Amino acid sequence: MQLLEYVPRRELEKRWERVRRFMECDALIVLQNVDQYYLTGTVQAGVLWFPREGEPILAVRKSFERAKAESAVLKIVPLRSYSDLPSIIPDPGETLGFELDVTPVSTYEQVAKQFKNSRTVDGSMSLRRARAVKTDYEVDCIRRAAGQLDRVFLDIPNHLREGVAEYELAAHIEYVLRTAGHQGLTRVRRFNMEMYFGAVSFGDSASYPHSFDGPVGVRGLYPAVPAMGGKKRLSRGEPVIVDIVGGYAGYIADGTRMYSLGRLAAELQEAYAFILDLNAWIEEQLRPGAIPSAIYAAILDRVGRTSYAANFMGAGENQVRFVAHGVGLELDELPVIAPKFDAPLEPNVVLAVEPKIFFPGTGGVGVENTYLIRDGAPERLTTASQEIFSV
Repeated sequence: MQLLEYVPRRELEKRWERVRRFMECDALIVLQNVDQYYLTGTVQAGVLWFPREGEPILAVRKSFERAKAESAVLKIVPLRSYSDLPSIIPDPGETLGFELDVTPVSTYEQVAKQFKNSRTVDGSMSLRRARAVKTDYEVDCIRRAAGQLDRVFLDIPNHLREGVAEYELAAHIEYVLRTAGHQGLTRVRRFNMEMYFGAVSFGDSASYPHSFDGPVGVRGLYPAVPAMGGKKRLSRGEPVIVDIVGGYAGYIADGTRMYSLGRLAAELQEAYAFILDLNAWIEEQLRPGAIPSAIYAAILDRVGRTSYAANFMGAGENQVRFVAHGVGLELDELPVIAPKFDAPLEPNVVLAVEPKIFFPGTGGVGVENTYLIRDGAPERLTTASQEIFSV
């Protein structure tokens, strides 16, 4: 089988070493696609036994052939049934960690009962904490995803015209992203939280109620799939907010830019000027050792001294209690600039910072950039201009 781009063995070993620093069990039983990919470099249906020491075992139901071609794991074996696991892994360890934050109860029970002499614990945080700090390989993938966003952000003005519908602009955006190499899939960890390419919202769509854990409202075409853009058509002077995700080799970059057909109202321009100043201040705080919860409290203090506080980070019930989130293989990674996130920032953390203000009935303004935390000033990976693109 011809090899596609694959994760080198040395890269996997770096990831293994980091996960093992956080493990509080003898081995992890890894079932979720993203965590399996992080540790093996392939996404197949199967079970990964990941011990505190030694070579992991990847037992694959489908596709064994593809797993052998793509993964640098040395021990890859076929798996016909979960009941075969005791013979494949005869000494699993006294304590086994499962991804209890994402594994369905029925799947957990089917797998856990194969290891009757082992005690099971939640091993989710060992994986999530390890994945929060990226390797150079991962940063390169995120940088490429950010490049996709820069390309489409500059192309969007070519498709702004009076009467264009949100979903029509969204189609152009999707085309540019896909032809730039976008993977076409955005993964999130939280149960029942779904994500497509992002949100394209004209005017008051940005404040439309939605269940997604993010500040930007979106109508979508149908209640069944309230995503990306709806049938609302663009009028002159309306704010256009485009909050979208790049994706390369599994890795995500997140960005938001503002557009308008003609000049925006003065109050929107003033609010956006405040957002840019606030974002520049936040950027200065993104240093190794900084405490996310303290940054969040300071942001709220600054916003609280303005008239924007009531609709900062969402209008009404859309308001969220964070200003930045980790990105990587999933959109909702650690760390988060939010209350109760007290672990200091580390070098090679990647954060999407997205201060936004909303005006119910009118629209929203905001910016979002993906940053690499490093010694000294952070690097902004989404490099497109942050000024409003007015046509």
